[in-house]
Amino acid sequence: MAQNNLAEAFPAHKPIKRHVPDLKEGTLHKAKAVVIPKSLPFSKFEKILMTFCGIILTGLMIFVISGKISLSGAEHELSSSQEQVTKVTSNNSNLKQEVNQLSSRSRLNKIAKQYGLSLTTQNIRNVDK
Repeated sequence: MAQNNLAEAFPAHKPIKRHVPDLKEGTLHKAKAVVIPKSLPFSKFEKILMTFCGIILTGLMIFVISGKISLSGAEHELSSSQEQVTKVTSNNSNLKQEVNQLSSRSRLNKIAKQYGLSLTTQNIRNVDK
C-alpha cells in the first residue's frame, strides 16, 4: 500500500529529446593504439627466493610421505606384536589349566593307589618360609 502512494507522489516525466549532430568522415578521430605492458622479468632475488621455497616445499613433502610410511610400518609391527601376545597369553592359560588338572588331588591319589603308595598324615610337615 505504501508503494502505491509513493508511485503517485512523483509525476511522470516526459523523455527529453537530444539532438545528435551529423558526423562527417573528416571529423572522426583515429583511435589511439593501446599499449599492453609486458610483464616485468623476475629479479635475481625473486628467482633465488622461489627456488629456495620450492626446495623447502619439496623437502616437507618428502618428510610427510616418509613419516606416513614409517607410521604405517610401525602400525603393522604393533598389530603383529599384539597378535603374538594374544597367542602366548592363550597358550599360557591353556598350560596353566593343564597343570591344574594334572596336579589335582584326586588324580594324585589315583596314581598313588596304582603304584601301591599310601598317604599317611603323620609324615606330612608344612614348612613356612
